[in-house]
Amino acid sequence: MNKKGFTMVELLATIVILGIIMTTAITAYSRYKENSSRKAYNLIHANAASAAENYFMDVPGDNEVDIQKLVELDYLDTPNDPWDKNAKCVGVVKKDLPDNQKKSGDAIELYNYEVQLKCTRGCTCLIYPAKTNCNCDSKYNN
Repeated sequence: MNKKGFTMVELLATIVILGIIMTTAITAYSRYKENSSRKAYNLIHANAASAAENYFMDVPGDNEVDIQKLVELDYLDTPNDPWDKNAKCVGVVKKDLPDNQKKSGDAIELYNYEVQLKCTRGCTCLIYPAKTNCNCDSKYNN
């Protein structure tokens, strides 16, 4: 008897192996994309904090500035949303002097900068330079 082709068991085994490989690849890719987006958000936060620090040096009386104003005054490039390249992130940066530094003076490097950022996936908030999480009031609209 002359057999040509594969048996049903061989085809099924091949499909199962390919399914396992694809599942592993898709999981690794989604994890990679999630980590990349998280790093991109952190970079946007850091850039906004740095731009706000420069703004507050030029305008010392202000304690809060919108990210859009930083973009308009050319302190910051327009922050694009890492998840949706067509969307822009909006938000605010607030300047605050910690209680333990209040008697030390008004040096700009003593301040904390609370950066609230609203993008497609919701609102994120970090306090610089410590990079600690804070509550986001999510009032900013795209």
